[in-house]
Amino acid sequence: MRNLRKQAKELLHAASKVYHYRKDVLTEADLGALESSVKSVSTLSKDKSAEPSALQNAMKDLDTLLHRIGGKIHPKNFWNDNIEVVLVAAILVIGIRTFFFQPFIIPTNSMYPTYSGMNSVVYDTAKESGPSLPLRLFRLLTLGAKHKTLTAENSGKIELLIYQNKSGRSYLQQRVRGPKWIVLRGWFDQYTFLVGGVPHVLTLPADFDINPVLKRAFQIPDNSQPRPNLMQPGTLLLDLGKRVETGEALLSFDITLGDALFVDRISYHFRKPKAGDPFVFRTDAILDAVGKATNDYTPKYYIKRIGGVEGETLEIRDGALLVDGQPRDEKPAFVRNNQKEGEYKGYMNVSLMNEGLALTVPDSSFVALGDNSQNSADSRYWGFVPEQSVIGRAFFVYYPFTKRWGPSD
Repeated sequence: MRNLRKQAKELLHAASKVYHYRKDVLTEADLGALESSVKSVSTLSKDKSAEPSALQNAMKDLDTLLHRIGGKIHPKNFWNDNIEVVLVAAILVIGIRTFFFQPFIIPTNSMYPTYSGMNSVVYDTAKESGPSLPLRLFRLLTLGAKHKTLTAENSGKIELLIYQNKSGRSYLQQRVRGPKWIVLRGWFDQYTFLVGGVPHVLTLPADFDINPVLKRAFQIPDNSQPRPNLMQPGTLLLDLGKRVETGEALLSFDITLGDALFVDRISYHFRKPKAGDPFVFRTDAILDAVGKATNDYTPKYYIKRIGGVEGETLEIRDGALLVDGQPRDEKPAFVRNNQKEGEYKGYMNVSLMNEGLALTVPDSSFVALGDNSQNSADSRYWGFVPEQSVIGRAFFVYYPFTKRWGPSD
């Protein structure tokens, strides 16, 4: 009888959906029949002395009626039964992401060692073929590591194609768009290696730093200079000092995922961002200045630490960040950088904050500085972050499962 009452409850739920979704198109007679049938099933399911056969007959009558008047709501199938749940879940996720907590994955190491961006583990192609499949799966689950291999389609010496823009600035990659998540598209960096003059293209996540991979994988001579590429004007070729045979790997390495964290989008609606907060902002409003400094005009999210707020005067002296003449000390990262403690290397004088220069923060603006000052494109190069560009405060690293997992500051 218990299972029968459970089935009756589900049938009554279906009847309620039919009534609320289709009452405008049902006749008075159908609505009356539905009300009467629902009452009968409801009464019998609550009556402990009722015969099971009586409840079964009432349920059969209601089910028959629902088949006739239920339209696409009854009888239920997979889509009818689950589409509402999926839509509600999607609305909740979008709402939470838009107004409360936004996930963000750190691409670069500008905030290291507080946060880590994408890193690489390079394998010696002469000694090993890379990690085994079980190890790859384990590293994928725990570190978000993805394995990359570039295999030679022919024999020959390896060269790297270097691009040059109109101003003569050199860069290794071309920024392209491609599929990222099923139908979603994203940005990627493409690198072109030539083996015996034949192009081999390697596609990597945007902002991944390939230089450590190249330094470990190839023995590039110290005096090696790029030569003009006669086959493609406007480009250069760099001899990587290595030769491969057909089927051998040019490169074999893992890319470990940068720290994935949650960004608090709420608190800055109730309080002003404070000096020392690790914060995320959009570059749209400062795209021209950022593009000139980084040669990348793609709008994106940045994560930095608030080095200064409106009204403060900042300068870098002997590797220490000073505010109004005193060392900044609100957060441990400031103190450790000022003292060049451990992996914190101190703040570097450059561009707008070169030696002897002071930077006064205007109203409704912030100075954004990376904890890894030696490897950070920040306000020292392109100026201030306007208040309207701020997304929120980084507060929790949820993946991967490293020593940085948990609340962050």
